[in-house]
Amino acid sequence: MTLKWAIIGALAVVAAVASPAPMRQTVVHEPRSAHHEMFWVKQGRAPQGDVFEMRIGLKQQNLDRGYELLMDVSDPRSPNYGKYWKFEEIVRMFAPVGETVEMARNWVISSGVGSERVALAASGGWLVFNATVEEAEKLLETEYLLYEGDSGQVSVGCDEYHIPAQLSEHIDFVYPGIVTADSKGTKSLKRQRSLPTRQNKTVGSRGIGKRQPSNCSEIATPECIATLYDIPPGDKAHPNNSMGFFQKGSWYQEKDLDVFFEAYAPNIPQGNRPLNLSINQAVWHYNENDTNISQPNEADLDLDVAYPIIYPQTTTVYQTDDEYYTLYSSNGYFGLFNTFLDAIDGSYCNYSAYGESGDNAQYDPSYPNYKTVIAPGRPEPFDPGTYKGERMCGVYKPTNVISISYSRAESSYSVNYQMRQCNEWMKLGLQGVTVVGSAGNSGPLATRQCMAFNYGSFYASHPGNCPYITSVGATMLQSNGSQTVAKDDTWASSGGFSWYYPTPEYQRSAVSTYFTEHDPGRSGMYNSSSRGFPDISALGKNVAVAVLGELDVADGTSAATPLIGAMFNRINEERLAVGKSTVGFVNPVLYANPGIFSDITSGDNSICVIEGFQAVEGWDPTSGLGTPNYPALLETFMALP
Repeated sequence: MTLKWAIIGALAVVAAVASPAPMRQTVVHEPRSAHHEMFWVKQGRAPQGDVFEMRIGLKQQNLDRGYELLMDVSDPRSPNYGKYWKFEEIVRMFAPVGETVEMARNWVISSGVGSERVALAASGGWLVFNATVEEAEKLLETEYLLYEGDSGQVSVGCDEYHIPAQLSEHIDFVYPGIVTADSKGTKSLKRQRSLPTRQNKTVGSRGIGKRQPSNCSEIATPECIATLYDIPPGDKAHPNNSMGFFQKGSWYQEKDLDVFFEAYAPNIPQGNRPLNLSINQAVWHYNENDTNISQPNEADLDLDVAYPIIYPQTTTVYQTDDEYYTLYSSNGYFGLFNTFLDAIDGSYCNYSAYGESGDNAQYDPSYPNYKTVIAPGRPEPFDPGTYKGERMCGVYKPTNVISISYSRAESSYSVNYQMRQCNEWMKLGLQGVTVVGSAGNSGPLATRQCMAFNYGSFYASHPGNCPYITSVGATMLQSNGSQTVAKDDTWASSGGFSWYYPTPEYQRSAVSTYFTEHDPGRSGMYNSSSRGFPDISALGKNVAVAVLGELDVADGTSAATPLIGAMFNRINEERLAVGKSTVGFVNPVLYANPGIFSDITSGDNSICVIEGFQAVEGWDPTSGLGTPNYPALLETFMALP
């Protein structure tokens, strides 16, 4: 019997739970922290008659077993390698036990809330019911207050709340509570937000006109990349193996694809396009020349790098969030992936873990969206193009490979926010999905801004700090054909160690050897016992691209990431063609086979005035295991069951 079926069989046996006696002894479950106070200002008591939707996040079971379960299907030594889970099996595995649901439900009903109002969310992760402020205060022994955010939005929440002591181990948290919810009964004190500066993406480029030098260190064309990694032309297109790309605020341009195909990939027909999947959007900006609205460089780069490697296979673009959140509030809502994960996994919308249930009101967009804005030359509030439908949950399926060229320093988000999201990457791995993410372009630092307050600690980048994602660094070609760590005067390929996640077992030997043989010192600036990144690297300097109708070159881990993703997509093609499963979570296989990589031993990722890490023999926090040799990578995965 496999590990999966042994566990699922055990979960099927659930004992009946008798209704508990009234619960009287209560304890403070969650107090408001100074971190929350930085973002919200109290405005007084919430009206007693206001009604809002309450959610009680129920603690999931088996979260502590996520790593074990994923290794069971991802470790090349496991007899269950490649025997992935179905979505429904994953939901059952991590859903709260029946006792948790019953005890929490009885507690709510005993406070006076009608049983007909209390429902269990489809995900099984929380109880949902409508309640007045008065009812909620009685249930939680608290006072609900109105809080004003820095942009004028008014939300309802409390400073602390109580739950029965015997429920502490069953309830994760209550919403709204410390995490506030939009107040539907009180108008915002400031209803509009001024247009902020757009957030820069992890790609930089410079115009090159029409010249196409043969030196691949000057322009790394698709032909250069194929030669460098020994990638043959593709000849297969499995109907269920489209390569996926996450996008936010960047829209590719069709004319750019045609310009690129004509110049560098004439085997791809003009007019070949991705499948576009809209997530919570009201307006699309493909083919617009106004770069204040659409910055195509990131989206163009992803497709220009991947298409020549995977063709005739197709591509899929997951385009996230509406005008308000991509153009007008980037400084206020900087969460990257939750609405995307909602769309490909309906259970994630209401999934509760680590004190986080569903999307986070501080970081993530919320829908329906009726917000208005003002902008230069338009003093009156207007609708910028908001999505007024319900949040899209479980409307799309994930592709076998998902490439993510966006990242932020892990210090940007709370630990719990990232850990909940990290669990979702684990669940995708259980389904056989490969997620590759860019390591970032700020060397060992949290940001490329050369300011003294950024120099105190080295931070990993999110989401690559999660041990269930393959973090990708960047290299650059030198004129003699050798590779070194990618950097220039304004950026350097990111690498280092997470403050939030311990070293995963699959990486432990490599990281231990690094510190034993090449200890970089300065241990107070990073966590040497934690997850190291990147895992692997690929070319990320002077990569050919077409942007706004012109041939160009681009730099950054944003170029390296789709290159690596495309290789895994090609390997999936070959495995599917012979009846095998997809490669899924690849890190255990990569670390078990370091010989399939070209070790990068030259360069460093220093930036600003800070000395970074040096490239050395073996794994290091500049280039990871090195750059892959495609035939060796293919042979390794094809040899697995």
